[in-house]
Amino acid sequence: MASSVPAKPAAPAARQPGPDARKTVTILFADIVDSSRLSLSLDPEALRNLLSRYFGELSAVVQRHGGIVNNYIGDAIMAVFGMPFVHEDDALRGVRAAVEMRETLAILNHELEAGWGVRLMNRIGINTGEVIAGDQTQGYLSVAGEAVIVAKRLEEAATANEILIGESTHKLVRDAVVVEPSGPRALKRGATIRALVVLDVHAHAPGVARRFDSPFVGRERQRALLETVFRNAVGDRTCHLVTILADAGVGKSRLVREFTSGLAEDVTVLHGRCLPYGEGITYWPLAEIIRELTRAEGPDSGKQLAAVVEARLAGDEKARLIAERVTGALGLGAGQGTTEETAWAVRRLFEALARAGPLVVVVDDVHWAESTFLDLVEHVADFSRDFPILLICIARPELFDSRPGWGAGKRNATSIVLERLSDAECRELISNLLGPAPLPPAAESRIASAAEGNALFAEELVAMLVDDALLRQAPDSWVAASDLVELPVPATMNALLTARLEGLPPIERAILTAAAVEGSVFHRGAVSALACPVLDTFEDGLLALVRRDLIRPEAPLFAGEKAYRFRHVLIRDAAYRSLPKNARADLHERFAAWLELAAADRLREFEEIVGYHLEQAFQYRVALGPRDVRSASPGRANGSKRPGGGRLSAVTCRRRSACLRGFPGCFPPMTHGGSCCSPT
Repeated sequence: MASSVPAKPAAPAARQPGPDARKTVTILFADIVDSSRLSLSLDPEALRNLLSRYFGELSAVVQRHGGIVNNYIGDAIMAVFGMPFVHEDDALRGVRAAVEMRETLAILNHELEAGWGVRLMNRIGINTGEVIAGDQTQGYLSVAGEAVIVAKRLEEAATANEILIGESTHKLVRDAVVVEPSGPRALKRGATIRALVVLDVHAHAPGVARRFDSPFVGRERQRALLETVFRNAVGDRTCHLVTILADAGVGKSRLVREFTSGLAEDVTVLHGRCLPYGEGITYWPLAEIIRELTRAEGPDSGKQLAAVVEARLAGDEKARLIAERVTGALGLGAGQGTTEETAWAVRRLFEALARAGPLVVVVDDVHWAESTFLDLVEHVADFSRDFPILLICIARPELFDSRPGWGAGKRNATSIVLERLSDAECRELISNLLGPAPLPPAAESRIASAAEGNALFAEELVAMLVDDALLRQAPDSWVAASDLVELPVPATMNALLTARLEGLPPIERAILTAAAVEGSVFHRGAVSALACPVLDTFEDGLLALVRRDLIRPEAPLFAGEKAYRFRHVLIRDAAYRSLPKNARADLHERFAAWLELAAADRLREFEEIVGYHLEQAFQYRVALGPRDVRSASPGRANGSKRPGGGRLSAVTCRRRSACLRGFPGCFPPMTHGGSCCSPT
């Protein structure tokens, strides 16, 4: 139907690359096996032409999946997924690109053998990890870090036509790939490395699938509202548009799944999903809807598909034209019309289906939809009459960035905004995930507190704790291997949060990264001093972040100030992690200076916090080395005194009530090793 070959996505105009940043990316190395024989058997010009053809084809594959070719090293390709912008599925893009590169080379070899008398084999290594990334003065993007070295080692350890991935990558793609474990692979100088061999990748499957096998928790009111809207659509024979809005992982898809599973047998339910990138994806959700509609007949061509659709339109005098326009929009047949004709044809098809019984059409990930497809959905909602049709669009709030007026002014439109699960509901979800065996109350409380009502985070956190043996099942209960004070953020959640932050306009990103230095709660004056924004854009940026529900107003600690709180501590952590350590050092020192001025008449109350930030600045500069004049001594951090004398200590800072309130930059034990006064 619609093409499944991805294409290089165009970055939105509002997204501008920032300065150097720490980020998690996926690195791919592809190297030709036994390339030295080529230079022995081919003329230098012939070799250059052959390699140019090879690099051109494989680089195009990388670009179609949203990666960049960062460098050509001899006959090797180094590609990066997550530069200049992170996507939540960068690891999966990298693996899909690798599999397509292998397939492309198999096809290209026919041409190379006919033209040059040779066949090429390559080997590929992929790894995911944190790097320092930036745009160098020479104009190319650079990445540096252990993740790059490991990716290169994986490539060197791979055999001909083999793809090896690291465990960090596999965690992000586990539900979309077919792999087999590899024994220790030999490296240079006697070292070894462990990896997984990629055999295949499932088309369009998510890297990490949501779990829907545990009992449904909460959302009774939202489910009841969906049922009421559906009954009204059926009773009044009207088309109604419902948009389910929430952040990633809160439970939008699960709510809709529970609603549709309870519908009567005479209700037709069709599903489609928007894709984040690719070519031919404008009508991809429609393609999935038609595929589900005609699955029993299994059409293999445009003509067969058109015949099946036409049969569903029996009695409609324009059945053939409608079928041609629908299949034409999917790239099948010669009947492709204008976007208006396509919308008309789809509406007529939906009405024909609703004539036989109520119709529910569910479209997921609508925040990724092309504008043309959104127009189609609104056309159906606006112009369908006398047919019981319920259109359910599942989206993140980012939908309003591209379509601010979505659903506005429609009498037949409803928006349902999902908040996070309550603490009790989150605990119930955790209990359901682990089965009947009870979890120690302290461990359950720690996990629920960390998840903060995000169902996906709770699922991923529980799975990670079990996989890492931090939770072990005893005969009658679960046993925690420790007090679980130190809970790392699952890689899936890190990818989601980082991608969301990088999708923000520059001023909003700058505000969040500066605010993250102060802590979970931050003050307007501090952020203004650290981010140095233009006043008008700064105020607009703060308001935009409140509208996006990334931050919320909070009571300030200083008179005449305004304060805000990060909606979730993970958002704060993601923003802080993106800062290079040299930037962290500078911002901690500048915040200490601001705090001394803001708390001038209450300095004794905040002196330990000032000392903490100065100590952070010093430790980061020492960690980066070589030492300079500023890092030769901790300076005021060492010299800061209590009223009775004595050096300020990290332990003392950690125990301060202000620290526990989240005011300073003291880090949550969940992500920073249990010590709020140790840099990472």
